[in-house]
Amino acid sequence: MKLKMLVLIVVSMITVSLVSGCGGPTKEEVLNELKPAETQNYAIHLFYENNLPDSEATAVNVFHNSNPAYTKAIVKVQFWDHEQDRNKKWAAAIGVKAFPMYVIVDADGIVLKTPFLSRVKEFLEQSILTT
Repeated sequence: MKLKMLVLIVVSMITVSLVSGCGGPTKEEVLNELKPAETQNYAIHLFYENNLPDSEATAVNVFHNSNPAYTKAIVKVQFWDHEQDRNKKWAAAIGVKAFPMYVIVDADGIVLKTPFLSRVKEFLEQSILTT
C-alpha cells in the first residue's frame, strides 16, 4: 500500500513538472530580448518563413544606413527564421501569425507590426526625423 502511494506521488510529481515545462516563453520574456538597450531607440525585427529574399534584407539594410539619424536611432536589425523552434515560440508569444512580419520595438514594447517594409520606413521616418 505504501509503495503504491509512493509510486503515485512520484508519477504525479513527474507529470506536473513535465506539463509545467511545456509552455513557451511569455510575451514579456520575448520583448525583453527584442527591445533596444537604450530608451529613445528602436529595433527592427523581421520574422519570416522559408528563405529570406536577399532583396528584402538588402532593402532593410539600405534604409537603415541611408541616414545617420537612422543608424543612431535604430540600434538593432534582426532577422528571425520561423523554421527554427525558438523563433516559432517567440513569434507566437508576441502574436505574429503571418509572415513575413516586421516588428518594430522601442523601450516600451511593440510600436508597429506590419508585413510591409514601406510602412516600416514611413513609421520610422516620422518617428525619428520629426522629433
